[in-house]
Amino acid sequence: MKTGLKENNSPESTAFGTVVAGFPLWAPLRVAVRLGGALLWVAGCYLASCAAGLLMLTSPEKGGAFRRRVSLAWAGGMRALAGVRVNWVGSPPAKPYFLVTNHLSWQDFFALVCSCDAIIVVQAADETIPVIGRLMKGIRIIPAPLMGQDPARCVADMVRAIQAGESLVMAPEGIVGPGREVRTFHPELLEAAVQTQCPVHYLSFNYRTPPGCPPPSKVALFGPDPYCRDADGRIPASEIEAWGPERPFLPHLLRVLALPWHEITVRFGEAPLTGTDRFTLAQDLQAAVQRIFTPVE
Repeated sequence: MKTGLKENNSPESTAFGTVVAGFPLWAPLRVAVRLGGALLWVAGCYLASCAAGLLMLTSPEKGGAFRRRVSLAWAGGMRALAGVRVNWVGSPPAKPYFLVTNHLSWQDFFALVCSCDAIIVVQAADETIPVIGRLMKGIRIIPAPLMGQDPARCVADMVRAIQAGESLVMAPEGIVGPGREVRTFHPELLEAAVQTQCPVHYLSFNYRTPPGCPPPSKVALFGPDPYCRDADGRIPASEIEAWGPERPFLPHLLRVLALPWHEITVRFGEAPLTGTDRFTLAQDLQAAVQRIFTPVE
């Protein structure tokens, strides 16, 4: 099957070549404008976030509010610069809420920020990304451990947030999937909902690209997940089978930026689910999200 990407051993296998392949020849101009704009936007927001940090030394409340506004502006600006449109189907739940989602791409984060006013549970590794990690923290996040690590601290943070009347959003799949189905929901962090007897709402993501452009499964989704590794640091064979060989992120990013636009559909479920057992709750939520999920083309 042709994907528009060159093999790694091809002399044309460069970041520039992967943008041109499958796109009009003027697409690199769009990439250059967007990439340059994104770098300037990130730098400006980072400096503003640092200023907010200084303000927090004298006025924690004002400094924290300013830092959050900066981070929200950063997320909204990045969504626009990446050409992401968000289409909502259904209505978000009334606050406070506990909400779970499937996980298809790093861009899910930006769709969530503009769809939900909530604390977002993200992989702990995300908050260590230089510059970006600081901006993510300003939105309010709870770092989640990687698979196989102890989730007790994360669960305790989630319980405290629920008891304080905060809203929470998380993706129990843990790692991104290739968009064919909703992957298994891991139950560990759902213990927070069980302990607090909090109903759990749900939504699903789907992606769409413009007519004449590569399908979203070939350009908008990125895998295998670089954080999904075994004890020897290798990506499991099951992930290689699902996604294909490991690939660099930069060519993928450039192809995303080459699109005129792409759309993320956020489809909210109806009645929330409850459970007294995290394992059963995880299975029920996975089935509920699967019912409202449309496979990515």
